[in-house]
Amino acid sequence: MRALAAALLLIGIFTPVAQSAPTLDTVTTTSVYGCLRTNGAGVYDATVNKTFVTYSGTRHDIYVKAFDHTANTWSAAAKVATLNLTHDNAYHDYPVLTQLGDGRLAIFRATHTKSMQFYTAPTPRSITGTWTARTISTDKNTYPEPVVTGSTINLFYSHNTDLSHPYRTYKMIKSTDHGKTWSAPRMIIDSGRTADKYSEVYAFGVTQRNGRIYLTWSMHGGPKGHNGGGKNIHVAYFDTAASTLSTVGGATLGTTVDAADLDKTRVVTTNPTDLPAGKALPEENPVTVPLNDGSLVLGYGVHTSSSAKIVLARFAGNAWTSTTVDTSTSLFKDLVATGTGVDFSYASADRKRLLVKSWTPGGSAITKHDLAVPYSAGADTTFYANFVENRPSDLVANTIDHETRKTNHTGKWPVFTIRN
Repeated sequence: MRALAAALLLIGIFTPVAQSAPTLDTVTTTSVYGCLRTNGAGVYDATVNKTFVTYSGTRHDIYVKAFDHTANTWSAAAKVATLNLTHDNAYHDYPVLTQLGDGRLAIFRATHTKSMQFYTAPTPRSITGTWTARTISTDKNTYPEPVVTGSTINLFYSHNTDLSHPYRTYKMIKSTDHGKTWSAPRMIIDSGRTADKYSEVYAFGVTQRNGRIYLTWSMHGGPKGHNGGGKNIHVAYFDTAASTLSTVGGATLGTTVDAADLDKTRVVTTNPTDLPAGKALPEENPVTVPLNDGSLVLGYGVHTSSSAKIVLARFAGNAWTSTTVDTSTSLFKDLVATGTGVDFSYASADRKRLLVKSWTPGGSAITKHDLAVPYSAGADTTFYANFVENRPSDLVANTIDHETRKTNHTGKWPVFTIRN
């Protein structure tokens, strides 16, 4: 399971006997690399009792499949869009799946640093038929993060402001009619061109509850240039009614998080120069979720030249407290609220295993699943493992060969699901 007995003993302290084995299903064996963050791989629709999954296929063409939980069967793959991409940066153009308030499935994809595409299914709660495709923004868009509430879509994205500094701001466009029309872009986070050049906003987790959209990000860039390093983890929320931003404690930040606000939103301080060999970023996939009691939980992985760990930090009583739940790996994947607590997923340091654990504030992390990743076709890395929207007991995960991930466009690596 893990190479070191000490690591096994340490994990055992936090993880009682695992629950019953999950069901592993292969969604496809013809996927390519896509740099998806912590949401957008799958969504569950209780009305039809189906989970819908998207992935990038050969030459990054976009596909969707549906799993019928009643019949216990997968549909055939439906092609949403033909992209035919073969350049080394094609993996940036990954699809993000969500469901609109009218029941239609929708996919967002950024033509990286250029524009935003919006694909919608013709029929609610179904993937069949010809999907429509529209360009809804030409604002140098990257990394779409949609939040849907009723007929409203708040679509957040990084804006490729000036890579020569490097400098990326964070923006949003909005639709109030299920995506028919869209607002002009508005600024959300803007650090300005900082002297240390850590001026690129990289948001990894975007979640919402009761009109508050929680944004979790790090500042990237640095003296090595674009995405050459990263530092710190920040959290703030966007109030959808007032269209303003605030710290998690409720202090108003106005309409934009600017350079003067960065220290007010900083939750974790990381050192961009204290890293192990081969690593450029200290943090791994930070994401914040709100719990039923009004508290927040921030999950993330972080490493230095001499340590690696998975951390859950809770904001309650106007203060943050942190709990380290693993000291053998930093490969954090995703976090989801489960009522009074959270479930979180991460990979072992050797990338061979995927773990899912539950944690309730004040308690220990309890293992739900600790399983060998079903690698094949030369894959050796699980890049993302996302909890399914509306069905947090399930995950969607992809596998890639880390060495050839940017140059292989033939579509030969599996995407799989974990179902309870």
